[in-house]
Amino acid sequence: MTAEEIARYNEALLRVPGEAAKLRDLMRLRTGDVRWGVSVRRTSLRAQPTAVPCPARVGDRYDDALQRTAVLPNEPMALLGESADGRFCYAETSYYAGWAPAEDIGLCEDLDAWRAAQEDGFLRVTGSRVTLCCDPYEPRVSGAVLPMGTRLPLAAPPGTVRALRGRVSCDNYLVRLPVRRADGWLEYREAMVPVSADVCVGDLPYTHGNVAAQAAKTRGEVYGWGGMLGGRDCSALVGDVYRCFGFCLPRDAAGLALLPGAEDVSALSPEEKRAALCTLPVGTLLYFPGHVMLSWGVEGGEPRCLSAAGNFLPPGSAGGEPRAVNTVAVTPLTVVRANGKMWLESLTKIIRIP
Repeated sequence: MTAEEIARYNEALLRVPGEAAKLRDLMRLRTGDVRWGVSVRRTSLRAQPTAVPCPARVGDRYDDALQRTAVLPNEPMALLGESADGRFCYAETSYYAGWAPAEDIGLCEDLDAWRAAQEDGFLRVTGSRVTLCCDPYEPRVSGAVLPMGTRLPLAAPPGTVRALRGRVSCDNYLVRLPVRRADGWLEYREAMVPVSADVCVGDLPYTHGNVAAQAAKTRGEVYGWGGMLGGRDCSALVGDVYRCFGFCLPRDAAGLALLPGAEDVSALSPEEKRAALCTLPVGTLLYFPGHVMLSWGVEGGEPRCLSAAGNFLPPGSAGGEPRAVNTVAVTPLTVVRANGKMWLESLTKIIRIP
């Protein structure tokens, strides 16, 4: 797909019903008492204005019922209210809403400042995460952590060499990073990103090989429900990988199941599903209610998948209490759910991104 075709695909997603409809254009929001802001670092959206965890099971540090999603740096948002103590803002992004720490948001009168910063091209973070070098003169950008999919506006054309706060930008990209001023308002500060960092000028070319390469960079990382622990859950992993190609996919698994190109395979037998999966290119989305995966080829006649998994049981199990996994991993689809069903037989959708 070309960049233009991907843009048309993203526009079509705005018309998808249900959960995927959260991908609406921020500019269509009402503007009465709405304030505006930009995330200045990776932050969380929470169901309530508190950072105190609320696990379903006492002592489970991999679970938090209040965690909704993570927001990447430089994401615009509408601010619809604030907590009584002023520590949290109720924020709506293009794909989710919830309570975000006020200290992670740079305020702005409207989004003109954000738009203006994006006008000269952008750098896309394509590594699982990139950490910038220390900057002794600007602590607000020093050591900034930029997760996969982050889009940073370029401050100068690639190859520009000039001085910046005691350094010269040889072998660096110059970008603009959003920061929060002492008074809470948004400001963009220039920073350097080494050319050796896992980044790309513009979006990556969309090919199945590139999708596989991007997803492989997350293998072995921690599972993070709603972006907890700096990690990704199953749908966030899919979203961050495809964001590198310019796609704006729904945030949760239920929304992904509504995408154009989703094929209902719920009526197929396990053998028929296995045969269908063996023909798929790596990176095709696989879904059953509550979980989404990326197809990962075939090994020993069994289709495999890559996903951020919270828990499952080993192949051949009869069900019961699942084993905590909390890892991004490649597995066969013969792993078992608590109800005794394999992921393979639970599969209801195969979702092809054009």
